[in-house]
Amino acid sequence: MFPSTRSNRSPGWDLTANASASPGGSALKRELAGIALILFALFLGGALAAQGIAMLRSQGDVTQSFGWAGRLLAAPLAGFLGWPAAALIPIALAAHALRLFGRLDQRTDRSWMIFLLGFVVLLPVGISLGEGGSRDATALSGLWGSFAAFYLLQFAGTAGAWIVLLLSLSALMAATLSWNPIRALVGRKPKPVES
Repeated sequence: MFPSTRSNRSPGWDLTANASASPGGSALKRELAGIALILFALFLGGALAAQGIAMLRSQGDVTQSFGWAGRLLAAPLAGFLGWPAAALIPIALAAHALRLFGRLDQRTDRSWMIFLLGFVVLLPVGISLGEGGSRDATALSGLWGSFAAFYLLQFAGTAGAWIVLLLSLSALMAATLSWNPIRALVGRKPKPVES
């Protein structure tokens, strides 16, 4: 007689055990990724704040508080985007961490991420337009904002540049947040007159 190869465990039991172990491990991985992302967002936010203060005062050093890693992260971001726009990047990272913690659903997370990153692109242009649209980068507008605003002013003029910027912001808000500020201002339906 051949020895029995059956065990006390049925194949269905093994699949159930693996399925139940997998979601727990997946949840733990998401929690750890969320914690790491929150801590990285705090580190990057602090480094960008220190970099912004150093840029505005033309003195100070990020490396005292955040080391060379903070300087390597903050200096290029603040130089390219200007530090106000660069400071929004840690907020986008923290918003994504909320999804990993289960506080936001996937669609809401995606909408907020796209909105914040789009706002990061538009904010330096608006700041540079407010500063007069100089071609030289400043601490507030960065290289991107000064470049884009200068050529936008050449293309559309002062009033046209502001209109293009406001339309871009409205389109971004309508596409991501399902709210359009222009429609909110001009699209209200008149209340019916009761007789």
